[in-house]
Amino acid sequence: MKGIGIDTGGTYTDAVIYDFETGRVLTEAKALTTHHDLKIGISQVLRMMPEDLLRECSQAALSTTLATNACVENLGGRGKIIFLGVSRKVFMQTFRSYGFLSLDDVMLVDCRLLPDPDASQEPDWEALRDSLPAFLKDCDCVSIVQLYAAEHGGACERHVRDLIREYPQFQNMPVILGCTLFSDRNAIRRGAGSLLNARLVPVVYAFMTAIREVFSSLALDVPITIIRSDGSQMTESFAAERPVETLLCGPAASVIGACTLSDAANAVVVDMGGTTTDLAIVKNHQVLRAGDGIRVGEWKTFVKGLYVDTFGLGGDTRIYYDRSGKILLGKNRVKPLCSLAAEYPSVLDSLRELDRSGRINVNPLHEFFVLLKDAESGISGNMSRAELALCSLLKGGPLSYEACCAAMGEDVYTADFSKLESSRIILRCGLTPTDFMHLKGDFNGYCTEASLYAARFFTRSSQAETVEDLTVKAYDLVTERLYKNLVRVLLTTECPSLSHTPFDEQMNELINYAYRQASSKRRRTDFFPRIFETRAGLIGVGAPTHIFLPRVAAMLHTQAVLPDHASVANAVGAISGQVIAVTEVTLHPLAGEQYGSAAVISRDSRRTFPSRSKALAYARKEGKRIAAEQARKQGARGPLTIREELIRSDAGTGYGRIWLGDTLRFTASGSALR
Repeated sequence: MKGIGIDTGGTYTDAVIYDFETGRVLTEAKALTTHHDLKIGISQVLRMMPEDLLRECSQAALSTTLATNACVENLGGRGKIIFLGVSRKVFMQTFRSYGFLSLDDVMLVDCRLLPDPDASQEPDWEALRDSLPAFLKDCDCVSIVQLYAAEHGGACERHVRDLIREYPQFQNMPVILGCTLFSDRNAIRRGAGSLLNARLVPVVYAFMTAIREVFSSLALDVPITIIRSDGSQMTESFAAERPVETLLCGPAASVIGACTLSDAANAVVVDMGGTTTDLAIVKNHQVLRAGDGIRVGEWKTFVKGLYVDTFGLGGDTRIYYDRSGKILLGKNRVKPLCSLAAEYPSVLDSLRELDRSGRINVNPLHEFFVLLKDAESGISGNMSRAELALCSLLKGGPLSYEACCAAMGEDVYTADFSKLESSRIILRCGLTPTDFMHLKGDFNGYCTEASLYAARFFTRSSQAETVEDLTVKAYDLVTERLYKNLVRVLLTTECPSLSHTPFDEQMNELINYAYRQASSKRRRTDFFPRIFETRAGLIGVGAPTHIFLPRVAAMLHTQAVLPDHASVANAVGAISGQVIAVTEVTLHPLAGEQYGSAAVISRDSRRTFPSRSKALAYARKEGKRIAAEQARKQGARGPLTIREELIRSDAGTGYGRIWLGDTLRFTASGSALR
């Protein structure tokens, strides 16, 4: 039995055909992601596959960064949210901290909702019904979140949904109930995740439409699943209702793929891409999960996901020098000059002329800018005439740093491109690790000559003595950042108290000292020679990791594992993952006349029982039912494995320990294969 795994990333779209019986990747392919029309890149990568193997596939699975990018860049559809019972005062004090950008998208409905449904006061339903058309008129999708949703079984949320459906113009509008997304108590945070979910519905719909159109053109009729942020799979229909579950599904797929390809029991997965590096922890064959909901950009959500630490380091990270000539590694992405020159031959001519001139300058005259999008669609507010003039010129192709300064009527010492760059109107192009990989011969996919000319100017203008010295320094900067972040992540996962506050100067200096020791080529005779090491192997995925990871592994006295097909690990993780559904049922003691009895609160209901033992028996039965039902809805077929975890809560008093409640967590897992 075979399946297709596809990952649509920010730079490349990857695909594999995976044999489930042997656990082998039969073939792989890469194509550039075509953001203006996703179908082009998806079609190209699938047409690179042997047609006979494609015809043998009975399943397809996807991973994508589209939802993550839309979240970070504040894109997506126009979503709105209706809150019921949430304090207006509390919301106004906290809404920005949860990622809410505009109050225009929020309706706060006054009502008195309490944990006990019988003691609650519902909203004025008639007034709410009358206010809906004006609020929803320019909306693509709406979410509804009530206070104490679990205790009420989401009754108020369902009532509002029914009111919306009474209007013919809203019959086809997606209406998402917060109680079906998250069960946690913080209603405002549930609302943030629910509103984000509403905004992402059109994004995921467009992606799935592109996939289906490509599959139809290739006569592929197979069920499709999508990876969630926790590394498990879900069906198309499930993803259409809960696109927020795809946040960070790219890194999650990469982690699952790395584990599949290496079968490591204890490891740190290191996924280095073009812009960022993602780190994840594997202990006893289990991937470490985030203790709280994941956060993307400004949004705090209750979306459960794998623990993935992301920092700025990749093949496209900018390498530059400051006014003193010190060589630095930035955190932002730029387009490598070798790649730019391969696309635009005029860039090579300009760099060759710069090299012949022998010029020296404290400004990055070797860098270029390209236009990403029309200025009219990018910055809200005013743009200067100089900025508009520059954007107009860039429509004809990339321009050098010096030419861009001239276009804005500025000299190279005073020109400021930060607003255009931060608004993603223009993209800087400069020297990157990818360029130095070309110079060292570790990678030769683009124009090495362009990298060489730029490096010569860089050497003249910085503290580097030769291009060879500069290349070594560039590699050292990448290695240093990778080492320090690995140590930081290992420290914070082993000592969770360290993760609650930023590392202070003493901790950072300790890591700096450890790096200086570990990277020294001289024989060490220090009294305190070794500080950090790990027994976990370092699994490298992503194109540049095979270059930098072995040296970092040696510094930590462990091994670098570089599995076959590591460059397409995301696609492997997409197709090799399982369906996993997690649900929680809580038990609470009742006071007063009901002392000794207990309430059971699940996703679907709230029931009381005369004793804790009877409540526990019901909770186990109900939890297994909901977990199995959820797994089937996500796409599980065949036998299910259901694991139960009991988390007790009690407190000590002068009369002994008092039971405060139980949480039962049920995890149902199975295969998505037909």
